[in-house]
Amino acid sequence: MAADSRLTLNTTQTNAQGQIVKVPVPQSDSNYKVFLTTNKIGILTCGVADIGGVPIAGYIESFISNILTGNTINIDAVPQLLLQYFRQFQPIPDTMFYVAGYMDINGQKEPRVWHINLIQNSVNRLNLPGQQGANWGGEIDVLTRLINHVGALDQQGSLINPLPLYNIPFQYFTLQDAIDFCIFAIRSTIDLIRFQPRAKTVGGPIDVLVIKPDEAFWVQRKELHGETHVIKE
Repeated sequence: MAADSRLTLNTTQTNAQGQIVKVPVPQSDSNYKVFLTTNKIGILTCGVADIGGVPIAGYIESFISNILTGNTINIDAVPQLLLQYFRQFQPIPDTMFYVAGYMDINGQKEPRVWHINLIQNSVNRLNLPGQQGANWGGEIDVLTRLINHVGALDQQGSLINPLPLYNIPFQYFTLQDAIDFCIFAIRSTIDLIRFQPRAKTVGGPIDVLVIKPDEAFWVQRKELHGETHVIKE
């Protein structure tokens, strides 16, 4: 699991035509979007990043502390608990979550990846048995164009002159390959939108969490720090 660190807030402005429009404004590059629970379950958030003007990270930490910590809750129960916890807020935030970890079934550890959409009140399992791959949310257009079939469109919108497509063999990925792919996906998005005339909603350090059947650990995670250089008089 991996995510960037940019916190973007929506403000409103009046344009030259007198219309009120929403303008996304980058607020911070030290926001947390990936979380690890005490029972080796990863939670990732994307979409609206605040509830009533308060960063959603604090609410996620409260959810982990008050609902999950100290309780023997298996991963398949976490998505519904997230729905119940966050749909109590009004208005319901337009936020999505990913939940990943392992389920103990008859002594065997089986991987689970869930997607939760608060607005749609939906929970979907992403990693169906026998399938390997990647899933991403938030600003999805950059990576989607990079790894899917693209080419020129005719006037009717049909694909013509397609570019060569080389499918990524996710089933052969090593753990290091998966880490590298996550960083590549986020870094490519950060770098491309830097040059595009669009809202800079992705940026800052990239946090990467690895979850294995018997352990979970951070490959990289930003840490609190003081001044880089201390001036002595």
